[in-house]
Amino acid sequence: MSAYAEPIKTAMLIFPFLAFAVSFIFIIYEYRKYGTFLFRKALILYSFVFYLLCAYFLVILPLPPRDEVAQYTSQIIELRPFYSIVHFLDETVLNIHDPSTFVPALKQGVVLEPLFNVLLLVPFGVYLRYFFKLSFKKVILASFLLSLFFELTQLTGLYFIYPRPYRLADVNDLINNTLGGIVGYAVTPMLTFLFPSRDELDQAAYKKGQSVSLYRRLAAFLIDWFVIGIVQMILMILANLIPSYRAWFAGYSELENRLWFFIMVFLVFMLMPTFTNGKTLGKKIVRIQVVEEGREKIRFRALFVRYGYLYFVYGLITTYMSDSADLLNSSNRMLQLVSLMLFLFCALLLGLFILNVLVVLIRRKRRLFYENASHTYTISTIKREENAEND
Repeated sequence: MSAYAEPIKTAMLIFPFLAFAVSFIFIIYEYRKYGTFLFRKALILYSFVFYLLCAYFLVILPLPPRDEVAQYTSQIIELRPFYSIVHFLDETVLNIHDPSTFVPALKQGVVLEPLFNVLLLVPFGVYLRYFFKLSFKKVILASFLLSLFFELTQLTGLYFIYPRPYRLADVNDLINNTLGGIVGYAVTPMLTFLFPSRDELDQAAYKKGQSVSLYRRLAAFLIDWFVIGIVQMILMILANLIPSYRAWFAGYSELENRLWFFIMVFLVFMLMPTFTNGKTLGKKIVRIQVVEEGREKIRFRALFVRYGYLYFVYGLITTYMSDSADLLNSSNRMLQLVSLMLFLFCALLLGLFILNVLVVLIRRKRRLFYENASHTYTISTIKREENAEND
């Protein structure tokens, strides 16, 4: 059992980091297609990722010392199909006429190894049929390709990290793994009848996705600022190649950063959405849109008020708080008093912003203070596009 326990422990250690990487891609996909992120679907997907991770580590672990592998002289590949049957007949202690040999025969490697290779891909077949809704032929192909990946991993000595293979690449494992995927496909109805079908999960996701949650908007926010960060970095590098630009901001890096912040907010959140009717890149990806009350096309004025409150006022509060906190150590009493008042005022505004977000989350109201001030709100574009297609 230790041979199986160690790879699973390793998978458990690595899984949180892999899940974090998968999460972002999965969340974007779910928001774009369904408009929401269902915990049930996420749980199924993460269990699938964890299963694949365990299966992979069962194939490659434990890792022997590289010097030790260089001394190996054992066979590296077995190309005789169904040789596992011949091996079983040669090595088994099974005597069909002697029941006392049944249990000892089941404990032999000639039985356990092929059985393990079949069972290894049974969950794979279940996931592919239940969650990914693949046909029988596609499950066979996918199971074969996954098994081929495992065998090539072994044949190449973990992608040539080792001087030679440290495990046997066997065509019979390929056959048994593929058979396991077929078995998984066949038994799926017996294992998943208590769970909601994939169609039911999708329907629930579409229904929930008609309203725009704060988490969906947060996803759009993160995408926008990720792209802005990359573009801003490139533009600043190019600008610093200009001697006059370097001279203007010499010793004023904080002023430079604030100026770029204002420029990016103005271009990305105020000017561009005026022409795209309330859509930024992040909003377009998660399929949401900012609209103005009583108007088919949002105006620049509404966008300026909306994002002016959010970024030009509240977006810089933390900066003002940081500056005023530094001045609290000044030896000038009047400057200390002014800095304290500014710090407390900024803290109050920031507290009100956080309180507003919490109220929206608790009461499930979708409009924040800057939306009320600008008479704008966020809608999902999924329903509109579907209706347009049906019309």
